[in-house]
Amino acid sequence: MRRSADPSRLSCAGGSPQSTRHGTGGFTLVEMLVAMTLLSLLVLAMGSALRSTAQTEERVDQRLARNDELRVTSSFLQSVLGRISGQRRAGVTSVDENPFLLRADAKELVWVGVMPARYGAAGRQFFRLSLANSGDSASLVLQFMPMDEPILPSGWEGATTEVLVRDVMDLALQYQDAGQDKPEWQSVWEAKERLPTHVLISLATRSNGAWPPMVVAMRPLIGSDPRAGGVATFGGGG
Repeated sequence: MRRSADPSRLSCAGGSPQSTRHGTGGFTLVEMLVAMTLLSLLVLAMGSALRSTAQTEERVDQRLARNDELRVTSSFLQSVLGRISGQRRAGVTSVDENPFLLRADAKELVWVGVMPARYGAAGRQFFRLSLANSGDSASLVLQFMPMDEPILPSGWEGATTEVLVRDVMDLALQYQDAGQDKPEWQSVWEAKERLPTHVLISLATRSNGAWPPMVVAMRPLIGSDPRAGGVATFGGGG
C-alpha cells in the first residue's frame, strides 16, 4: 500500500521561493532608485562646477583684455601728450584771452603737438581727445590734423580719427600743474600764464565698468615751454 507524501517534507526538500530569490544576488527596485538618484546628483554637481569654471575663465579673460587695452591706450597717450607744444598765439592783447593753442575742459582736450614718427604723421598737428558718438554707444577717440595756421580748428570733419576705447559710457578729464605749491585737479583749465603738466582721464565702459584712472604727463617739447621763456618750434622741434 503506497503512502502519500508528507507536504512538510516536500517543502523542506524543494526549498522555499524566498530562499531562492536571495540566492540570485539581484538589485531591488528601491536600490536602483537610490543609485539613479545619487548618479543624477553627481551629474548636476559636475555640471555646476563646469559652469562655474567657465564663468571664472570668462571673467579672467575680460580682466586681461581690459588691462591690455588700458596699457595700450595709456602708452599711446603718453607718447602723444609727451610732445605737446607751448607755443603762444600771435596777436593776443587781452589778459582774459588764453594765449596758448589749448582748450581743456571736462569732456574735451585740444592741443598742438607732434605725433611720434612711427605713426606716420609728420610735422605739427592739432590733436583732440574726446568722445565720439556712434549709434547707441560712444568711443574715446583721438583726432588729429595738420596745423596749417595757428588757430584752433572749429570743425574736425577732415581729421584722422583713432579709436582708443569703444563702448564708453562716461568720460571725465581733469588737469593739474604739479609745479604749484598746492596742486589741485581742475575740470576746466583756465590758467593763462602756464600749461597743465598732467591730465587725469577717468572713463567707464558698458562691459567692464569704471577703469582705473589714467594720469598722463603733458610734457612740452624742448624750446616750447613757456615757463622757460622759449620760443616754439615745430615739425621735429616744438
